[in-house]
Parts: sequence; C-alpha cells; structure tokens
Amino acid sequence: MEFRPSHLVTRQFAQYSTVKMEEIKDYSPTNDPENFEDDYSSTGHSSQADLANMLRFSNQQKSWRRHLPCPLMGAVCLLIVLATINIFLLLIRTPTDAQCTKQLSTYFFLTLAAPALEAVEYEEMDFTAIFNSTSIYRGPPTPEREKAWTRLTYKHGIEVPADKLALLNRTDLDHIKHVPTSVGTGYRGILEVFHQLHCLNMIRMYTWWQVGKYPGLPTGFSTSKLKNRMHIDHCFESLRMSLQCHGDVTPVLIQTGGPVGSKADFRTHHKCRNFQKLEDWIDNNWSIN
Repeated sequence: MEFRPSHLVTRQFAQYSTVKMEEIKDYSPTNDPENFEDDYSSTGHSSQADLANMLRFSNQQKSWRRHLPCPLMGAVCLLIVLATINIFLLLIRTPTDAQCTKQLSTYFFLTLAAPALEAVEYEEMDFTAIFNSTSIYRGPPTPEREKAWTRLTYKHGIEVPADKLALLNRTDLDHIKHVPTSVGTGYRGILEVFHQLHCLNMIRMYTWWQVGKYPGLPTGFSTSKLKNRMHIDHCFESLRMSLQCHGDVTPVLIQTGGPVGSKADFRTHHKCRNFQKLEDWIDNNWSIN
C-alpha cells in the first residue's frame, strides 16, 4: 500500500472542495415542473421513470388477466351447462307409445325383423264387463259364438330369427323346433296373446261341457279326463301368471244406490292396444300354418 504524506492529501481535498463549491454557487431552486423534469432527465434519472411506467403497465396486465376467464375453464363450464340441460329435457320428455311398447317387450327386435310392434296402436275405451251385459263371446255355445272364439284363438305361426333366440332366454340346447327349410332358418313361434286367448276359450268350453251344453266332445279336448283336467289347470296357471305379470292398476270404482245398494263399477276405463291391428298384422305376416 502506497503511503502518501499528509500534506499531499490535504492539498487534493482543498482542490476538490473548491470545484464543488463553484458548482453549488450556480445552483438555484425552482418550482417549474418542466425545468424539474429537464433537470431530472439531465441527471440520468429518466431510465428510472421508464422503469416505473413499465412496472405500472405490468401490474395492469396482471390484473386484467386475473379477471379474464381461463378458456379451458370456460369450455368445461359450458359442457356442464349443456349436459344439465340435456338431462333435464330427457327427464321431462314424454315417451311415445312405440317407445313404451318396446320397453315392455323382450321381443322388441320384431320392429326390425318382422314388425309386429309397429302394428301396436293404442286406444282408450270403457270395458263392458257388468254382470248383465251381452257379447258375442258370452253365453252358452252357439255356432256363431264358436266361430267368434275360433277366430280369436287359431292363428298362424311366425318365424323367430335364429340370431334373436337369446332374447327369449333360449338356446339351441333347449331343442326349439325350427321352421321348414323352405321358410327359413329360424324357429317356430306364436304370439303369446293368442295362446292366452286359446286358454281362456278352453276354460269357457270346459265349463259349458261340464253342464252338458255340448252334444259331444268340444274341439281340442281329449277323451282322457285326466288330460283335460291337466290342460285346464295349465290354462288357469298361464292366465294367472300373465295377469300378475301385467298387473293392471286401473281403479275399479264403487257405485252407490240402486236395488242392490253399493256395487263395483266394472265399466273401467283403459288404454288398450288395438287388437284388430294385431290380428291384421298376424294375418298378413304369418309364415307357418
């Protein structure tokens, strides 16, 4: 380290002080903002002002971005709103009769293969089932009455496509009978409603036969009393299961007054499948005698 004599240091300080004092003599305060800015800029502080402006602009940008929704979040919110609207519309939408029919039938593929369900139409009607009402289907056997019941029950068969057998909870292992090869490769079948009507007709004939209203053995009966009894019991059971399966919940009202007092009003109001449409379809689309 270089050692300087004290008198040299004193001389240099005196020279520096003289220069600074001369600069101070030229200084005069001012209240003029323009002169202040000029003086401030002239001292090299303009860069600090620019930096302050940049920081202020940056903060404004950050604040703006904070208030701007994220595009991804906005898209997610839009999807949630649309999904909610769609679910609401599905819940309030009333299904068509055709949709209800398909929903309640295991054999819904008929609408594609052999459209029996497309023949299903609905109509509202009052039943006429009071005790003293008349009908072609009520009463002791007559030639006209037997023909009417025969028209209801003896219908042609249909072909169930081979690839649809599983819909009926069956497989080839169940030994289901095929249609003739001249018809196709599917299986024989009849619509359940016509089997149920057949059973109802068998019970009707059996009751009248028991009281001697048939001159001979009714059509479809055996000479074996045991076989006849088994057949009738089968029909009772089949109709019982069908009635419980469909479970009609239509209210039966009670009427008051009259000679017998209170009685059930069996003129119940129903929404029914148009049976004539089903008959027409099976008559026009059968494949097996």
